[in-house]
Amino acid sequence: MKFLDLGRYKSIAMGLAAFMLLIGLVLGFNMVMSQRFSNDLSGVKFLSRQQIEPGVVVANSRMIAARLKLHEPIADALADLRAAQNNVDQTLSGLANDGTVTSEDGRMYSFPSMRDEPAASTLQSALKRWSPYKAKLDTVLRLGQSDSPYETAATGVVGLSERGQRMAQLLAEVAPLEGPVQKELSAAFKTVSEQLEANGKSRVGTLRMVQIASIVLALGGLIGILSYLGGTLRAEEIQSGMARKETANILRTVNEGLFLLDRNQRIGSERSLALGAMFRRDDLDGLTFEGLLRNIVPEKTLKTAQDYVTLLWGERVNEKLVKTINPLNEVEVHFDNPGGGFDTHFLEFDFNRVKSDGQLSHLLVTVNDVTKRVMLARELQESQEKAQAQLDLLLRILHVDPESLTSFLSDAETSLKMVNTILREPAREESVFRSKIDNIYRQIHAVKGESSALGLKTVEQRAHAFEESLNEIKGRANISGNDFLPLVVKLDDLFNHLAQVREMLGRLVDLHQAIASRRASEPTGSAKTEVDSEEMNDFLANNGNADPREGTSALEALMSGNGLKRTLDKLAQKVADNSTKQVELECNGLEAVPESYRRAVKDIAIQLVRNAVVHGIETPAQRRAANKSEFGQLSIEFVDHGSSGMELTVKDDGAGLQLERIKQVAVERGLLTAAQAALLDQRQTMALIFRPGFSTAEDVTSDAGRGAGMDLVRVLVAELNGRVGMSTAKGRYTKFKIWLPAPSQAVAA
Repeated sequence: MKFLDLGRYKSIAMGLAAFMLLIGLVLGFNMVMSQRFSNDLSGVKFLSRQQIEPGVVVANSRMIAARLKLHEPIADALADLRAAQNNVDQTLSGLANDGTVTSEDGRMYSFPSMRDEPAASTLQSALKRWSPYKAKLDTVLRLGQSDSPYETAATGVVGLSERGQRMAQLLAEVAPLEGPVQKELSAAFKTVSEQLEANGKSRVGTLRMVQIASIVLALGGLIGILSYLGGTLRAEEIQSGMARKETANILRTVNEGLFLLDRNQRIGSERSLALGAMFRRDDLDGLTFEGLLRNIVPEKTLKTAQDYVTLLWGERVNEKLVKTINPLNEVEVHFDNPGGGFDTHFLEFDFNRVKSDGQLSHLLVTVNDVTKRVMLARELQESQEKAQAQLDLLLRILHVDPESLTSFLSDAETSLKMVNTILREPAREESVFRSKIDNIYRQIHAVKGESSALGLKTVEQRAHAFEESLNEIKGRANISGNDFLPLVVKLDDLFNHLAQVREMLGRLVDLHQAIASRRASEPTGSAKTEVDSEEMNDFLANNGNADPREGTSALEALMSGNGLKRTLDKLAQKVADNSTKQVELECNGLEAVPESYRRAVKDIAIQLVRNAVVHGIETPAQRRAANKSEFGQLSIEFVDHGSSGMELTVKDDGAGLQLERIKQVAVERGLLTAAQAALLDQRQTMALIFRPGFSTAEDVTSDAGRGAGMDLVRVLVAELNGRVGMSTAKGRYTKFKIWLPAPSQAVAA
């Protein structure tokens, strides 16, 4: 739309200026005349009051004369006479001199026309009559200023003093003047008042004539302006119609959503056709910005958007700076889908301040659908994250003992299959559901424990998240089969992730075998072999913090032997680091573990090592205070006694079991009452740590707090028909001795 060109409307502007000037002059004249009317009215009221003042003077003079004869007090009468005389004198003098009179309350009255006849003659005559009368009254007032006008004779009779006699004499002399003076002064004030009224009537007539003339001129000028303006506006309307048509064509064809927001955040009538299609609505007339976004964005986003728009209306806001914090630069919106559910889109809002005559009038809002751009960016980010995750996983695999990793994958897949079987088992009773949770817990906790020991953080994190979900279900008052459905998704994720680890391990094996084969077939020191080695070292050096030589060693270790000792040592060090502790692990006889016991012994050892470091070994500061080495000592020993069975011993030199703390936790968790706890002996108290869900840890971490580790040890030993023995000494040690039957006598693990 075009803005009006003032040059094209010069005649109208000049006519309007003349019209406004005439109105201004008339208004100014009216204000002046109104002020004069007000002054004249005040003057008339003032003079009306002054007409009675001469009578007040006469009355007080007579009162003083009468009181003198009666020998009564005259102080108050003298004060009233003085005030009345001053009032009359100031009024009469002001009117006769410059027409300005100051009343007794300090207000000034102006009578500039008092110099005109007949008011001037009347005032001069009154002034001549007043002067001798005032002179005698002044003498009376002066005599009454000090000392009493009375005296007491020796006989006790009160009479007039010499001063009192003089005052009485003067009052007797002015008595004949009182009537003529009062009459002439009142007449003078009345004449002046009538003169003011006459002047006022004259001004009213003048004002009426001026107003009639100005109205006639104004109507004539207005009719002329309107006639000219009507013709001009018709031509302008034609041009505006063409401009609106062009604007409508533009708004109909642009792909962006365009609209204006006023100060009340209402959408203007001029908007692009694409806006309705973009927001899937056609009721945009009078709609507010809040109404446009409500129900398609979260409440928090809506509140942020409103606050941001309000901020843009600030007069001193830095528009460029505010644009950098635009919360609607990329906002996710949801539209109801007629077929069910909802459609997700991403919109980009851009705001520009529109000013008119230097004042902010609107906000121009541009909306673009950037769904495709956002989805592409997300796909790219997901691809990058996936590639980075695979690279991280590769680097972790390179530093895991191959045999341990292969064993872990087999055991973990077995555990997950067991979880899948448990999930599929039909159940209806609450107790059965809770039993399923405990059984699943043990399997997942075993996977989590070994993955933590091997340093497979991605697997550990997924297993820990699985445990979180189990714990949330377990905490519900009532459990149904539907509560287990989310676990199926997490289980599938774990299966897929383990498959990815196995696939990557296979590729590394293939790569190692290929490199080994090429090295065997080529001459020693050939350039080709050196290039291959350099490529492998560069890959490992540039994709992590590992030493290239360690990576190559890891590849070469794919065919190495038993790694259980290394796994347990890495676990001990990891848990110690997480707990800010230091530990030294000694393992003996683990190579003698029979294959049928391999998995059970590994899971038991992992749980006992974790338990010893978290709950047994003290911090370095605590150990120094107890005169111990800063490094906690942890030992694992496996002994094969042949047909008599086997023993697995795990011992630490830590603080020992806190028996009172164990009882306290058992009471807090409702496992037994305080009275029952008081009756427990040491053996019974220690047995509490094997209860499902029992833990003395104050916080839940990836290493402790869920009470699943010792429960898993109990179940694994029971499944092998074994026994668990415990001994502890406060501040000295805790020892677990697990007796297992000979493999030929045990139930397969």
